[in-house]
Amino acid sequence: MRMSEIVRIDSRGRVTMPSSIRDALKFSEGMYVMLIADLDDKEVRIVPFADPEAKLIEFRITFKDVLGALARAAAVLAENRVDLLSSESRTLRRGESAEWFAIADVSRCKCKLEELKQKILKEGAVKAVEFRSFPY
Repeated sequence: MRMSEIVRIDSRGRVTMPSSIRDALKFSEGMYVMLIADLDDKEVRIVPFADPEAKLIEFRITFKDVLGALARAAAVLAENRVDLLSSESRTLRRGESAEWFAIADVSRCKCKLEELKQKILKEGAVKAVEFRSFPY
């Protein structure tokens, strides 16, 4: 089923979503959404991302480019109840270094971020861990 409404963009670039669409999609105040812009088609999609209670952080982990390094770091996050919502990894130099960017909900994390950082660093292949809280 499709719904459509015509709305105006205000002077600050904001768009008000009509209540009929918010209700149909179960969007609530304070909810995090992801905007995805398709520049070729000149379209923007709004995708539910996280509940209002979520405590979002973005992290960047750099590690040696060895088998299982990312998996071991992800296991530490899982053990500490960190919910990964979005992630991207890439090799910087084959066999030498790689990086992993992710957005996670830490609202149920069993420890403080600094303690979590130390636990991740204990995984031998990890070189550095950086956290950044939302909103920036």
